[in-house]
Order: sequence, then C-alpha cells, then structure tokens
Amino acid sequence: MIRGEGSAFIAGVTAQDIFDFVLDPAQYKKADLKVVDVTKIADTEDGMIAREDGKFLGKFPGSIVTRYRWLAPTDIDVVLEHGVPAYMHAWFEIEDREGGAFVKHVEEIAMPRPFGKLWDLTTRKWFARSVEKEVAEIARLMGAGERGRGIAAH
Repeated sequence: MIRGEGSAFIAGVTAQDIFDFVLDPAQYKKADLKVVDVTKIADTEDGMIAREDGKFLGKFPGSIVTRYRWLAPTDIDVVLEHGVPAYMHAWFEIEDREGGAFVKHVEEIAMPRPFGKLWDLTTRKWFARSVEKEVAEIARLMGAGERGRGIAAH
C-alpha cells in the first residue's frame, strides 16, 4: 500500500469554504490532476455514491465507484466501492482556525496481487508528491479567491 499526505493553512477562508471546494467536482479537478470528473450516482444518508473518472499515473484513463461520507464542514471520507485498485481510502480533516482554516488530506491505495509490490515500488514517490501538490493547489486556488458549490454541485 502507498500513501500520500498534505496539509495547509488557508488564510481568509472557513472550514465550510474548504468543504464546499473539495465537494465541487468543477473546482476539485483543478487541484487534483488524478481526477477527471466525479459524478454522483446516488445519495446516501451521510453522503453519496459516485463514479470517479481519473488518470492512472496521470496518463491512463480509468473509473471507480466510491462512497463519500461527510460531516459538514469538518470531515470528508471516501472509500472504494467497486473497481481497481484493491483498496482506496481518502479523507479530509478540516478545521476553522484564527484567520482562516486548516486542511489535512490523506490518500491510501493498494493494487491487487500480483501487481501490488511493483505498484508500490514504481509509483510511491509520484503518488505522495501528487497528494502534496493537490493540497498545495487547493490552498493556492482558494487563496486566489476560488470557491466551490459543495453538495449543491451534485
């Protein structure tokens, strides 16, 4: 399994602003270049089921089905429901702080056997950097005034 993590303090925004940005596919795909689109399939009691279209290693297209659970405006949790990889878990922890808001984002992913070890060796650095860049880009875009529509975007 490989893991990527990033965090940022964003001045002048609220936790709700970050929550809304992350849940708006039009905004989020500007920050996460692994994501091409997110399409809601169904509402759930605490979130949604969605199809995520993306680019494997930034090049190869693919789709997975994920379950989003959220507790606005502080927590977003995303897990794999169907598709390859064998395991995927991503989450955002968001909190208001003096003068702005703080976001921490973690992604973990594991490929099925027999590809798991090869995947780990060849993509670990790329994946970790991509998550760090994603959070930095969220901070840059939001610092420049970009905002999202949140749950209403679906």
